[in-house]
Amino acid sequence: MPVLILLAGDHVAVEAEDYSVYSDPKKPAIAVILSEKQNIDRFEEHFGLSDGQVDDVLAATHLENRVLAQEFGESERVLAANKDLPKKEIAKKIAASDFDEKVAAAVARTKRRIEAIVPKDQRSDLEGWVDEHWDQEVQAASTEDFTASSETNTTSYHSDGILCKVFATQYRGNTRYEVALPHRNLKFSSQPRVHIRRVSGGPRVGPKVKEVGPWNTYDNYWMRKKYRTKFKRVPRCKPEAQLAYYQGFNAGKDEFGREVLNPAGVDVTPAVARDMGLKKYQNAWVYVRFRWVHR
Repeated sequence: MPVLILLAGDHVAVEAEDYSVYSDPKKPAIAVILSEKQNIDRFEEHFGLSDGQVDDVLAATHLENRVLAQEFGESERVLAANKDLPKKEIAKKIAASDFDEKVAAAVARTKRRIEAIVPKDQRSDLEGWVDEHWDQEVQAASTEDFTASSETNTTSYHSDGILCKVFATQYRGNTRYEVALPHRNLKFSSQPRVHIRRVSGGPRVGPKVKEVGPWNTYDNYWMRKKYRTKFKRVPRCKPEAQLAYYQGFNAGKDEFGREVLNPAGVDVTPAVARDMGLKKYQNAWVYVRFRWVHR
């Protein structure tokens, strides 16, 4: 039976039994799945890898993250050069670029490198393992509780601001130590600080918001529905990119028509990532506290 994913009028049909995310040439899934330690541990155990082999697998995913960040940056330059055009025309400009082709090349390269690391007699298991864990991620993204008040859930309410669990990627900022959030008002007004730490634990950092992104520019997902500029049908504390990536919301694209390559809701510079205990171009799920936003 096909699975129909619906979100308040957004219709996306997915043939679940036929779709393989591993076989999708334009879907960067492995790097996102292996951004979580529990999945890395499962991967290591399932395929009987050494620590060195795991390091090589992660190096391949980090390289993919770097390449995709570079391609995203190129697409941002296309947007900037055509900012006065209607968004439909901008989408055509992006479609005419080599964005999709370079993404597909990066995804294919990652698969080849990981297939070369996995033992020969287990390579046939790789597609099934990735697809199984992708299904688990999609299910989690669809069913997480947004109303509970503990940090084990996506959203909590506190006197010192709202807390959201989102995916963090890395980018080259205008300054060494900053983050980007997907709403223009933050960059061009007060540039507030946010507090960020990894879901898996580690140091907390407090960089300023000095850039717009990732993906969208009017997605203040941390606000209540009545104050959210766009994507009002998307639950609070869920970036549009997260639903686009996992559930095909908005045909899997951002507001400019780009194929969303990860579920990111915050971008951090490498210096911020390092202070959080992340390697360069190592992405992760994080908690972001928006101290200026209350219930």
